[in-house]
Amino acid sequence: MGFFRNIWDGLLSLGAFILTLVVFGAPAWATFTAVTGGLVTAWVYVPLVGMLYVGLNLAIALLRKALDGVAPLRDRKRN
Repeated sequence: MGFFRNIWDGLLSLGAFILTLVVFGAPAWATFTAVTGGLVTAWVYVPLVGMLYVGLNLAIALLRKALDGVAPLRDRKRN
């Protein structure tokens, strides 16, 4: 039974990974298109880099949890 729980936890972490990419990627893409379209100045890239740094670190952590079979809100596998 614990094996299936770890698979489920890994799938939950994978879902959180994909959701994180969408949540941080969509505003990043919108910012990029706004700068290239001339709607805003290039200074907007400064907060964008900070947002992408946080988002990518979170995404990498969730991907590691997904590969290890750990739930998104837990530190270790369940017993």
